[in-house]
Amino acid sequence: MQLVQGLSQIKIKLLAMAMLAEDMVDRSVKALLEGDAAMAHQVCEDDDQLDQLEEEVDELAVQILAAGFELEELRAITSSMKISNDIERIGDEAGTIAKSVIHLNQRSNWKAPFRKEIVAMGEKACLLLREAIQAYSENDKSKAQQLISQDDQMDSLNKFYQEELVRMMQDDPEAILNYLDLGVIVKRLERVADHAINIAEDVLILDKAVGAPQET
Repeated sequence: MQLVQGLSQIKIKLLAMAMLAEDMVDRSVKALLEGDAAMAHQVCEDDDQLDQLEEEVDELAVQILAAGFELEELRAITSSMKISNDIERIGDEAGTIAKSVIHLNQRSNWKAPFRKEIVAMGEKACLLLREAIQAYSENDKSKAQQLISQDDQMDSLNKFYQEELVRMMQDDPEAILNYLDLGVIVKRLERVADHAINIAEDVLILDKAVGAPQET
């Protein structure tokens, strides 16, 4: 398989993976806001589809590698595989968020604090992923660099909400399990952003690689 052809095929699958992963994160936080257990369950089920796409990317990459290429060309292949792995991990994070939402719904009619703020945090994480994938799709080094500079924002939000949730646990120990699940959700959203930043960093590597795929 020729390098350019193979990377183009991988690119198509990565874009499909990213679209699904973003949708999973979006629905997982909406399930929290709306108390929708059915939506949360569907997010968990969709993870299998994302895993299948990752396997297809890996298979394509192996076919390309089998043909043998120069070091700079191998960098493009391995970076694409890393992007695939980060997207798959984002799907895992969405599944973990959905499971926490299911736990919250099963326990009681307890109204979670910070629901709208957590949804806004989810929207920010989705935006970072969307822009990272756009930087990949367009081979936009400048956009990727700009995203990397935003790394601390989600870290700060995670730190703030975790501290607030600990304080609430101390004031309301009977609801500690609920606060712990909220803490998991916030942390997983921060990890989604981390994976998006990883993708942006890989775009910079792809930019240096011979035969990096251009916008189609």
